[in-house]
Amino acid sequence: MIIQKERSIYVIKKSTIEWFLLLLLILFSFINSTTLLISMFLLLALLQQKEIGAIKILNIITLRTIINTGISPNIGDWQSLKWIILFGCSFYLLLAYFKLEKQEIRKINPILSIITVFIAYNFFVALVYSSLPMIAILKLLSYVVIFLGILIGVGYTYKKINWLKWMFISLSLVIIPSIVLIPISVGYFKNGSSFQGFTNQPNMFGIISVLYIASLFAYARSKEKVNGLNLIMLPALTFYMVVLSKSRTALISCVLLLLLFIVLSKIKKFSSLAIMIFSTAGVILLMLGSSFNKFIYDFLYKGQEQGNLLYSRMNQVSELTSNFMKNPLFGNGFAVPVLPFKSFEFSYDFIVEPGNLILAVLSYSGVIGFIIFSVYILAIFRSNHKNFRNLVYLPLATILISMGEMVFFSSNNIGIWCYMFLAMYVFYGANKYQKS
Repeated sequence: MIIQKERSIYVIKKSTIEWFLLLLLILFSFINSTTLLISMFLLLALLQQKEIGAIKILNIITLRTIINTGISPNIGDWQSLKWIILFGCSFYLLLAYFKLEKQEIRKINPILSIITVFIAYNFFVALVYSSLPMIAILKLLSYVVIFLGILIGVGYTYKKINWLKWMFISLSLVIIPSIVLIPISVGYFKNGSSFQGFTNQPNMFGIISVLYIASLFAYARSKEKVNGLNLIMLPALTFYMVVLSKSRTALISCVLLLLLFIVLSKIKKFSSLAIMIFSTAGVILLMLGSSFNKFIYDFLYKGQEQGNLLYSRMNQVSELTSNFMKNPLFGNGFAVPVLPFKSFEFSYDFIVEPGNLILAVLSYSGVIGFIIFSVYILAIFRSNHKNFRNLVYLPLATILISMGEMVFFSSNNIGIWCYMFLAMYVFYGANKYQKS
């Protein structure tokens, strides 16, 4: 028995080998546009793992999408291929519904029923009220097909793989290497002043940081053991980088998640949590030093005149409010601008910057659509109320980041990670985490 234990020390886990190969593939895609194309085809080899592989592909594509363009070519160079992969994997995952066990079906069906109503309603709004009905329908489908694919896929595979651990590692591949870029100019590639790390823009780094903190806290509350030092240092370093990114939404979200983690933790752990809080604050203040007051001013105003704290958001809010008032009951179509004429053309040029989830849904779908959407979100929260205390950080993070950077419906961006967080919340229980 002793000999067997000694031998087991040198065994490398299959998951470790896979992560090493995936990291090499991601780095290979950084070389040029051609290697990026090759890496996208090589990534499809994961389909050998069937539904698990399809979910991994969706997440690796998402990770590759948000990489700093100062480090690697933009995946947008192969946008059509990217969409084919996203939709192909999602349709494949939808078929897994017929493989679900009764327990998973009971969890999914109430959510599916409400989403079906949401789809039918927005389809009606697109045809009747939207200026660009075809684009509105296609954007609606791009959201629901990928979201439902991930929801069903996670429901079918969560007993075979610990997706919470897998997602934590995925986000770590973005956050932890970003620490190296703090003193390097490429870490501020977008505008030269706000930190973006390995992501393509500062606000994106802030969003990813919120998801990272949420996954860390949920992971810590699971039966998996997380080193106490990591619960102090990782949030502290992440908070510091969020401050450097000047993302107000991200900083507020991280603070709220931290406070919630403290409130929901057991009293006996309070001392270590207190250390974590003061360590986080201490590290940030120490690094900022005497320029703290100036930094806070610059962080809040982002170079704008005093008194215009929310000026950077006012145009978005004004446009969304204006669109909502044009048709407050039914809305103006899913994720499309309001034009003075009706057109059935299709183009990638019609881009909407909603900025806020609540205003976006009101503008897209009106009061009726907002009520349906709210019921759908509540159904997700209620679906796993028994483990709310341990996993609430997952759905809450997706809502918080969409209050300032509306990525919830962006399947082409990090919407996929939002859907993963919601799906993990729906299916995972504190005592049911599976080994990777």
